[in-house]
Amino acid sequence: MTAQTPVSRSGARPSAAVVDDSSQTRSTFRVAYPMLTVVGEYATVEALLADKPTVDIVVLDLMLSRTLDEDVFQGPRAIKTLTNQGYRVCIHTDERRNLVLAQCFSAGAAGLARKSDSLDDNADAFARVAAGHLVVPSQMLELAQLLNRRRQLPELTPRQAEVLHARARGEPWGALARRLGISRETAEGHLRAVNAKMAKFLLEAAIDPSLAPADVERALGLAPGDLNGASP
Repeated sequence: MTAQTPVSRSGARPSAAVVDDSSQTRSTFRVAYPMLTVVGEYATVEALLADKPTVDIVVLDLMLSRTLDEDVFQGPRAIKTLTNQGYRVCIHTDERRNLVLAQCFSAGAAGLARKSDSLDDNADAFARVAAGHLVVPSQMLELAQLLNRRRQLPELTPRQAEVLHARARGEPWGALARRLGISRETAEGHLRAVNAKMAKFLLEAAIDPSLAPADVERALGLAPGDLNGASP
C-alpha cells in the first residue's frame, strides 16, 4: 500500500504528538512519517499533559514502563486519561491479546497501528484516525464474532454478519465480494459498520482498566474461556 498525504478533519495535514519511552522511536518518528506534522515527542503521558499540545492525534505506545509501576500512566489507563482531555488516541503497539485490546478500545482508543507493520500501513492508520475514522485490527474479528453470538453487539444486518464470518475465517476480499455478488468496497463498508458497532459496545461497556482478563470477559458478557488472551 502506498501512503497518500493524509488530511485531517480540519482539512490540513494532520498534526500528531507521540508518546513513547523509546528515545529511538521519538527521535525518528517525524522522519518515518513525514506526512504528519509532529508537534511533540514525549517519553510519558504526564509530559504531554503538562505541555498540552493541540493535535489531531496522539500516537501512544501501549507500555511506557517495563515494570508494573502504578504511578506511570500507561495502557488503558493512559488512553482513558488522554481521551478525557479530548485527544484522539491511536495506540502504537504489537500487543495481540484480544482482551487487552478490548480494554484499550473500551478506554476510548480510536485505532491501532502495529510497530511491526510497514510504515505505509501505519501512516494510513494514523491518517484515518486523525480524520475521525475508527481503525480496528483484523484479529479482533474473533471478538466481534463472539460478541455477536452472545447477542452483545447492536444487531448486525444479515450481510454484515456474513462478511464478519467470512473475514474471521480468512476469506480474501476478492473471493468474498465475488461470492456475495458485491463490490469489494461494499464488503469493506459492511465490515467497517461491524467494527463501529463493536467499538461503540466496548466504549459503552466502560471496562475498568485494572480488571484481570477473567473479569474483562465477564464485563463483556462472555463465558469464562471464550477468549483466553491468545492470538487468534
